Amino acid sequence: MFDWILAIWLVWSLFGFIWTPYDPSAQDFLGDRFALPSLRHWLGVDGLGRDMFSRIWRGSSWTVLMGGVAAGGMLIGAGFLLVLERWAPQVVGRMIRAMVSAGLAMPVMLFGFVLLVFLPPSPWSLVLACAVGAVPFGFRQLRIIWVEQATAVHVQASRALGAGWWHQTWFSIWPNVRSQVLALARLLFAVGVLKLSGLAFLWLVGDPDFPELGTIMRQNQTQLFANPMLVVWPALFLSGLLLVVHASNLRTGVARSVKR
Repeated sequence: MFDWILAIWLVWSLFGFIWTPYDPSAQDFLGDRFALPSLRHWLGVDGLGRDMFSRIWRGSSWTVLMGGVAAGGMLIGAGFLLVLERWAPQVVGRMIRAMVSAGLAMPVMLFGFVLLVFLPPSPWSLVLACAVGAVPFGFRQLRIIWVEQATAVHVQASRALGAGWWHQTWFSIWPNVRSQVLALARLLFAVGVLKLSGLAFLWLVGDPDFPELGTIMRQNQTQLFANPMLVVWPALFLSGLLLVVHASNLRTGVARSVKR
């Protein structure tokens, strides 16, 4: 059930790029500033006269898109390092493991600060910072999954029968790790969303008016006492997305345990 909820949530979020009830950036309702939720404005109006529901919808679109791109970058980077660590000379493997250990000790946000010294602040600079900064975490998790299956009895039997590494990878290992890799991808997506929104909340996105959930929370922080819900709504949408991803992964882990 949670897989379907997550899929619907993601599709709904991305649809915000195509259509929202009102223009998320237009200050069309200055006369209704700080208005409470109503039939016309489901989540009220912010301090600049913008429809809050439209703005959060567009913010969810950017959060999901950027988080998905960051997660894809993490998984590709982790997979590339795993291939090198597995099939390159041992000295290269030891070097990669040492670099990953050092990278795990470096918070993603700190890596983002360092990277943004050399890159202009922008949404895609944050995506790059989160993707590269979380590669060590993704590599460690992917390596655990792969090593667990590579040393399984059925893989050893396949190897003993003379199967090459290509046959072992695609017919003995991959079918058994596919669900775990998908669960890892969802986990990396949640990590990317959380880190990106945190960096955007610090206004490292470049444009302080950029419609992303973390930026929307920061924009309305100064209006917390005028209308606290302007901060609560984007926080609830962000927390709800992360909760659904976590519940989907939890269900996958339970199903795998039952199957075993």
